[in-house]
Amino acid sequence: MAYLNLFWPEGAVLPRMVPLDIFHMETGGCAGCAIELRSLSRALVEGHSDIRFVSTPRQAGLLLVTGSLTVDMAPVVELAWQAMPGTRLLAAVGDCAVDGGIFAPGYAVLGGVGGRARASLLLPGCPPSPAEVLDALIRWRTQGEGEAT
Repeated sequence: MAYLNLFWPEGAVLPRMVPLDIFHMETGGCAGCAIELRSLSRALVEGHSDIRFVSTPRQAGLLLVTGSLTVDMAPVVELAWQAMPGTRLLAAVGDCAVDGGIFAPGYAVLGGVGGRARASLLLPGCPPSPAEVLDALIRWRTQGEGEAT
């Protein structure tokens, strides 16, 4: 099988990576980040990428959370986390998921997931564009999945 030589903008050859299966959860907020991720998902499907969004946490290796964490969604996020097989990774995308954004902690909102759990990837923005999310995922994977950014 022939491999394409793909070059990163800096000129470095990208390593061959194992597929990354992402389960996305919107935990509360305006859903702006979720809309951006939907367009990224469609682009990845059309481009036959090894990064893909899956429909159940049992298929995922990365739990990607957008929106500030609400009291009602906290147990749902925990159930999704426990349903993931093998090595589990967490990504918080958007200001709300990273630190609560405009939603201050209160009786119904716990704040950002990034401040409550150890996330492998933190990507602020309101909302980050699909290109920024894809760039962050690729950079995170090439530098090593164990390091937080």
